[in-house]
This record gives sequence, C-alpha cells and structure tokens, in this order.
Amino acid sequence: MGFEFNTYAILLLIAGLFTYCMAVIVFKRQGKSIYSFGYIMVAIATWAFFYGMELAGTTKESLILFNRIEYLSIGLLPALWIVFILKYAGKDSWLNTKTIAAFFILPVISIIVEWTTDIHHLFYTHVEVYVANGIHLLKIERGPWYVVHLVYFYIMLIWGVYFIIQKFRSVDPIYRKQNLLILIATFIPWLANVLYHAGINFQKDIDLTPFGFIVTAIVIGYGLLRFSLFDIVPVAREKVMDAMQEGVLVIDAKGRIVDANARMKDIIGNRVHKLIGTDITTIHFDDKLCEALNKRTSGKIEISLLGSSGIQYYAVTLTPLLEKDIYTGQFLLFRDVTDRHKSEERLQGLNQLKDRLFSVIAHDLRSPLNTLLGILSMVNEGHVTEQELKTVLPEISKNLGYTSTLVNNLLQWTKSQLQGQVIQPVNVDVYYQLQDIIALFENVIKEKQLKVRNSIDSSLQVFADNDMVMALLRNLLSNAIKFSRYGGEIWITATKGETHTIISIRDTGVGMHPEDLKKLFGLETFTTRGTLDEKGTGLGLLLCKEFVEKNGGTIWAESEYDVGSKFCFTLPNA
Repeated sequence: MGFEFNTYAILLLIAGLFTYCMAVIVFKRQGKSIYSFGYIMVAIATWAFFYGMELAGTTKESLILFNRIEYLSIGLLPALWIVFILKYAGKDSWLNTKTIAAFFILPVISIIVEWTTDIHHLFYTHVEVYVANGIHLLKIERGPWYVVHLVYFYIMLIWGVYFIIQKFRSVDPIYRKQNLLILIATFIPWLANVLYHAGINFQKDIDLTPFGFIVTAIVIGYGLLRFSLFDIVPVAREKVMDAMQEGVLVIDAKGRIVDANARMKDIIGNRVHKLIGTDITTIHFDDKLCEALNKRTSGKIEISLLGSSGIQYYAVTLTPLLEKDIYTGQFLLFRDVTDRHKSEERLQGLNQLKDRLFSVIAHDLRSPLNTLLGILSMVNEGHVTEQELKTVLPEISKNLGYTSTLVNNLLQWTKSQLQGQVIQPVNVDVYYQLQDIIALFENVIKEKQLKVRNSIDSSLQVFADNDMVMALLRNLLSNAIKFSRYGGEIWITATKGETHTIISIRDTGVGMHPEDLKKLFGLETFTTRGTLDEKGTGLGLLLCKEFVEKNGGTIWAESEYDVGSKFCFTLPNA
C-alpha cells in the first residue's frame, strides 16, 4: 500500500488532526449541545483525515478502503447534525429514544449498503481508479441508494438551517453573533457539496465538502475563542427566562419590544398579535407605566391590568439599559401581587367591620340596656305607675328582642371568625326548622298581618351544620318580615337539584335600589330600618354568606324597589 502525499492530501490530514484537537477541547466543556457538537467535529475530522489518506493512496484497494472508512462519518453526519441543532434550538423534548433511533436508522443502513456495494451495486454501480495531475482518484458511478443518502443528507441540512434561521430571528441581540456564526458555518459545507455534485470544481472528482467542513470547524473554533460560543448558549438563557414566575420585557430606545419571556406573553395575552417589534405604548398598559418609562430611570411602580380572570395587579421594576452612558432601552420585571393586593383589601374591609362592631357594641347594644335599666330604676323608686309600665312594656319587649338578636349575631359571627372552627354537617330537616323559626316571629307576623307560606316538602333534607342552617334561615326570614308591609306575603320554596338544593325566601316588601343590592354580602356593612322602624345591625347577611360558603353552597339576592326581594341559597343534598 503506497502513498504519494500531495497538497490536497496534506492539507486534509493537517486539518483533520486540527479538528480532532478541537473536538477534545469541546468535550472538555459542559452542556448537552456542546457534546453533540463535539461528535460532529469527530465525524468531520474522520472524514477529512481519511479523505486525505484516500487522495494520498496509489492503489485501488487502498482508495476504496479509505473511502469506506470515510463513510462511517459521512453516513452519520446528517443525524449528528440534526440532533445538535435540535438541542441548540431548545427542542430537547423532541429528542427521545424513538426519534433519535429514527434519525440514525437510514444513516446506518447507508453505511452498510456502502460497505457491501461490491455485492449488490446499490451504492456504486461501478468504481475505477484514474490519475489526474499526479493524484490517484476514484471515478464512481452512483447507484440508487447513493441518491437516497444524498436526499436524506440535504433534508437534514435544510431542516437544521431552518431552525437556526428561526433562532436567529427570535434570539436576543446579545446572542445574535453566536447564531450568525453557526448560520455562516452551516452554509459553507452545503455550498461545497452542491458545487461538487454540480461538477463545478477545482479538480474533477475531488470532493470539496470535507474542505467546507474544515472551514466550518475553523469558524466555530473562532467562535469558541472569540465569543465563548456555547459557554452561555441562548437556549440556557431562554430556559431560565421562561421558567421565571415573573414577566420579563425588554424595550429599545424607541420603545419597541425586543424581547419577552413566556410569562410576559401570558400577562399581555391577546392585546397584540405579535409582541416582538411592537411599540409598548400600543399595548394599553397603565398610564403610570408610560410615565415611568418616559423618565428613563430606575424605579418601582404598581399597575393594574384587566386579565381573563379579572383585574390583576403587578409590581413593575424598571431598569434602564446603558451602553457607554448612552440610553439603549429598558428592562422591565413584572411581579404578580394580585393575592397581596386582595389580602390588603380584605384586611381593610375587616378593619372597617371591626370599627362597625365596636360601634354596634358601644351604641346599639348599650342604649337599649341603659333604657331598660332607667325604666326599672324608675319603677323601683315609684316614679312609674303600673298602668304606665304596661304602656311601655311592648316597646321594652321589642328592644329586648332586638338586643337578643344582636347578641346572637355577634356571638355567631365571632365564632365563625375563630381559627379551627369545626363544621359538623348532618342531615337537616329544613321544613321543620322553618316551622320553629316562623313560630318565633309569630307576634310580629300577626302585628303586620303577614301571610307566610312554607311550601317546602316536609321530607326535604340538606347536608349541613344544623346550627348554621338555623341561623341562616332565621336571619333571612327576619329580614323578609322586617321589610314587609301590612298584609304582605312571604313565600318559602325549595328546588332539589342533582347535588344541591336551592332554597328561596321571597317577599312583597319595599325592595332595594340597585346600588344597595350591590352592597349585600360584602364586608362594607350597612343597615336600614324596617317598615315598623325595626332596627338592624348589618351583620345578618354577612353571617349568612359565611355559613352558606362554609357548608359548600352559594347565596345571592334579587330585588326590585317597591316590589319586593328574593334571597336564594344552595346547600348540599342529604
């Protein structure tokens, strides 16, 4: 086996050894995409080195042997290439055992077919050696499987280029030089291979493709040294950005959005069709954000945005981007503080309610007791006759009834706010509970000449806390009686559904204005006097809401001023 080393052979041998060294450097780095690129460099080095040996060979046997060794790397290069690109482009999820095996099936078959082509002639139909300019070259006639391998080679190459271009267009400007290097390096061997198969060549039958791959290795090697290529790959940056719970937005000096992470896209939603390149002022952010951006200084503000689930609140941190003291844009970090904001609103409401309770205790509870004490003191001292006492007894009874209701509501609400309160659901007979409650209000019902109709089936049961259901029905029926006129009517009905029962209490009373209807069940308590000047505390409906929700139901109201009101709630079926 003789050798005659010519310029082409020596150049390829040196380049192959150089590429092997670069592969070693690459493997010493860390990262999945780096390792996959290292395998590509080993394949390139093998192709270049043994193609150099082929061009230095002088016998047909040696040329064919080196050609077959080359094809161990040539056959695998398309699969190695696409695996590297998918990892670099952040498509790791595509790379499972099945897809990787699918990428390598055809290359392995091509290698086997190439090594056994003397038997079936599917890869080469004819091979002979001739000498041109002192170089022994193989003259081959390509078979059908060679075309199959070539088509697969180009498909993988084009597919990889597509991903790189897509990456180049979407990547942060910081990393564009890296992507541009890879893009340029990709086109060089592709161009060389196209020229070779088109017959455009410096020397007939000398494949320029390995020379192109050598240039690719040099370009990327330069990138490794000049730009620390792969040290901080864009994929790593994007994965970190997209894993962040905060929204990230980067704008340039003209206010155009140049980058955003996945969370930010969720925050903005469908406000714009295409986010990158959009002027930030067209997204209709809070005016406070626009004012802060115009200042071009660091700062923190809080804004609100209308989202699919209602109003969301965000704390936005603004950081100007400066390059040599020249303003180039801003970095915005959006942190969702909706839960905190809602907690603050609830705390504010609870504080208002606390003030209301103290007012009730200080005035509404003390006044009736002071009045009663005053009257009893006057009776004891003989200043009030028996007849006069009988006259004021109905008013005293009414005040005591109000005070009793107030104390019950205060105690029940306080108990509902205690941590660790246990709900004890049982099967509750709604009809019989209502009959007992109606009996409690018998005197006032007669006084107002009301017709109270309990139309609930006597066999109906709900699964809830018995005491809470009793308090719930008592408060709602008390309200219906309180706001009913003389001769009015109250209907109590129930509709059993698949999982819950709807219970309704409807009256023909004074009704409510829409603005008052909106205040119901909120922490901002309010009260109005009844048709007989009955007083209220504003705690009853708050208790009703608490008790219904704790038992797995919902409550709502309908009302029309001067027509009447209807209160409905649901509880689980027994």
